[in-house]
Amino acid sequence: MDPIDFNPDDLDRVISESERSVRNLAGMLDELSLVTGQGESRSGAVTARVDADGRLEELRLAPRASRLELDELTEEIVQAVRTAQDDQSRRLRDVIPPASFGGLSAEAVTRQFQDLQDGLSRELNDRFDALEAIRRRVLSDD
Repeated sequence: MDPIDFNPDDLDRVISESERSVRNLAGMLDELSLVTGQGESRSGAVTARVDADGRLEELRLAPRASRLELDELTEEIVQAVRTAQDDQSRRLRDVIPPASFGGLSAEAVTRQFQDLQDGLSRELNDRFDALEAIRRRVLSDD
């Protein structure tokens, strides 16, 4: 928006777009708060559900769980809870769109930034080496 060519309609448009963005963000936050995860142990003796924060919300033991040894039951519980947490994480990734910068993924941007940083470091090292060579020549001429 050019301040010289200010038009009140531009301000109305910007306000409308901002309000729409805030509503979309609020909707996404509501949706995130509803994302839970379900999991089951390998044998199916234990099922678990975690809430939107990944905390255990429900744990159910099938009747056959009572026949398991304590260490086996413990392992089944851990498996079910981890599976539920993994499910919740996967569902969150489905709700949150991947970060993109100019059509590039966050990983691609990070790689490009690292390449730039590496190139700059090499260039600076080359320049410092050249300056050191000049310094040595000047000192040897004295």
